[in-house]
Amino acid sequence: MARHSGLSEKQVVELHASVEYVVWFLGFQPGFPYLGNLPEPLHMPRRAEPRLQVPAGSVGIGGAQTGIYPLSTPGGWQLIGLTPLKLFDPMREPPGSATPWR
Repeated sequence: MARHSGLSEKQVVELHASVEYVVWFLGFQPGFPYLGNLPEPLHMPRRAEPRLQVPAGSVGIGGAQTGIYPLSTPGGWQLIGLTPLKLFDPMREPPGSATPWR
């Protein structure tokens, strides 16, 4: 991502972490937030070949959005990091976090 954006790895992480994101919608898998307000330098194309397994908690960028994989699943977004937040747990009531970012 650093090469694509022309930024250093540190700048990519700092820029990504500096934004207050808006949840546009949930989808793809239970609890997967599609987050808007991604700074333009971080807009990234999806991977040409999706990964067979993306760990739960992975933070990714796909196009003009960023998101968090709540469950381990295949995925084609560029990965930027991991979060310990548990966004979806079918054993919890309710199973999804309404405001996992607080």
